Amino acid sequence: MNPDTISPPLDNYYLFKSCTAGSVYPGIELSVKYILDIIEADYADDPRQSSCAGLGVYTGTVPIETAMALNARNFSLAAETENHNITCICPMSYNNLKHCQKLLSKEKKLEKQFKGMLKNMGKKYDINSEVSHISDVFLARRSKIVEKAVYSLSGVKAVTHHGCHYSKFFFKDVTSGNFENPTVIDTILKEFKCEVLDYSEKFLCCGGGLHRSVIDREYPRGILRRKIASIAEAMPDVIVTQCPGCTFNLEYYQESLIEELGMSLRIPVLYISELLALLLGAEPEDIGIDMHAVPVEPFLEKFGIGDGKK
Repeated sequence: MNPDTISPPLDNYYLFKSCTAGSVYPGIELSVKYILDIIEADYADDPRQSSCAGLGVYTGTVPIETAMALNARNFSLAAETENHNITCICPMSYNNLKHCQKLLSKEKKLEKQFKGMLKNMGKKYDINSEVSHISDVFLARRSKIVEKAVYSLSGVKAVTHHGCHYSKFFFKDVTSGNFENPTVIDTILKEFKCEVLDYSEKFLCCGGGLHRSVIDREYPRGILRRKIASIAEAMPDVIVTQCPGCTFNLEYYQESLIEELGMSLRIPVLYISELLALLLGAEPEDIGIDMHAVPVEPFLEKFGIGDGKK
């Protein structure tokens, strides 16, 4: 997929926050806003936004109709603002919102019901906002980000992981690469002179599993084992993701696999906005880097990120 043929809006973002990021990695949201401020983007940070209910839907505990009603409200909130282009931190939100938007446009009976519900709340039903992922925004505006950068990734070897809910559902909307090999993060990192390593299980899920994890914990653990083993063989300095949930799985469960896989060191895992914010000069403590289970500080020290040297 040619990144020039598909592009997210270049401004006026409605920042759609993530439940997982907010509860486990608050620095992800902080770093996203740090970057948007640095590149002088217009965006709305709406405290009225609710969860998209994606986790409940994909674990089989929340009916899709409930998520449709909830997200009809979220879409309508975005439409009320000048910054109405929904920009998701979480691929699950990205997928769930796009899915609900598609269903709402077809289910006329539910649409009529939800219009009435929103009217009773004093809201106008409007589901027409465009939905993008924040990594697509960073890709589209990478020149501006590089221009403002204080540090580079020269000498750094990284592997990337793109969330399944980003590339495997609305696969025609992948903005760089394709659904089998998305290269959104790769393209961004290369702008900073990073060496992006290939590995055999790049396409494989992080082992999150969702509904499968509820009914069979060993199967997704086997997927995670394969994923981490493949990454360890590549010997990267850092793993870079675009999904808070994937970040959690690839980081928190490394400890249980180190001895089994014969890994000599734990590999730090950073969400793309955390790494970009650091390259733009953010202080690690200001964007919650200390919240990571695998310490990030040795990686930053090794490559002089934060030492005042460009």
